[in-house]
Amino acid sequence: MKYIKKIAGVKHFFLLKGEEVIATAHNLQIGDLTLDAAPDDDVFCENDVLIKREHSKKQFTYKDGKWIEDHPRYGYFQYFSENLYYSRERNKEEQLMRYSIIENGKETLFEIKSELGLKLHRYNERHSIYIFPEIQDHSLLFYTKDLQFLWKYQIEEPNVKILQPQGYTIVGDIVLIVRRERLGMTDFKFSMDAFCIRSGKHIWGCEDLDFLPMLRIASDNMAYSIHDQVDGQTFICKIDPTNGDLTKHEIKSDKINSKTEFSSLSTIDHNVMYVIIESPKPSLCSINLETMELEECQELETAQGIWLTEAPIVTENKIYLFIPSLEELHILQR
Repeated sequence: MKYIKKIAGVKHFFLLKGEEVIATAHNLQIGDLTLDAAPDDDVFCENDVLIKREHSKKQFTYKDGKWIEDHPRYGYFQYFSENLYYSRERNKEEQLMRYSIIENGKETLFEIKSELGLKLHRYNERHSIYIFPEIQDHSLLFYTKDLQFLWKYQIEEPNVKILQPQGYTIVGDIVLIVRRERLGMTDFKFSMDAFCIRSGKHIWGCEDLDFLPMLRIASDNMAYSIHDQVDGQTFICKIDPTNGDLTKHEIKSDKINSKTEFSSLSTIDHNVMYVIIESPKPSLCSINLETMELEECQELETAQGIWLTEAPIVTENKIYLFIPSLEELHILQR
């Protein structure tokens, strides 16, 4: 890896069909094109669709070099692709979530009964399945693309919730759901279950994990998560989604010592995990998942004690690390 540059004053950063999108308080740069922007504008990129909200009111979609105002039935459009998007509203009195889903210009209206309300849902293109999370992280609803109910995952224990922000991970025909149980103010226990994504059939479960499972899927269809041990050792946990087999591999490197702290946020590309060392010196490193060796480590030009909310974005030639709390974008040559 080679450090290219740091850009300060960045409010938002995305890749739009491979092009860099950098939003500052005064302009929006899309590749080589620069557009004016107001300080109150919010910019989003959802599944290669660029969206702007002016003063948290009107919403516009960027198409063919210009902004086109959206006119959703309810609230705002949320985009799964340019041709598949939806809007929604909640009726508290009737305990209903109303949805308008539009695909290729055709609108479909439907409702879901929900006492608490539902979060923004996701669409799995491979299986043509919608997944609706309940707002207090106790349940997931699975629907087909033509809005036929498949099954519901439900947690009954009041002190147990689906882990956020990554509550579930889909691998092939399997959905892995991670749960967090609160044992005390700062003490938690983690568990995981695997289900058939279409039928809801339970495949396996692991009741007591000794690490925070922030799962990433590699090209071998295995799930990986980096794990700091209390004694300073660092492990990569590898989970077989088909049967729950879990193995731990210690990462050995002269760049790791008892003071090294890794972020749980990571990105896997071509069986290489890219992860941030948060302290003592903020750095981006790469770990080969075949050899379990730390291959490269590049120090970042930023302050110590960084607070990360974004995983690295990895492309064929570059690696991007956006730090919203510092409004910094770091770009490295892969």
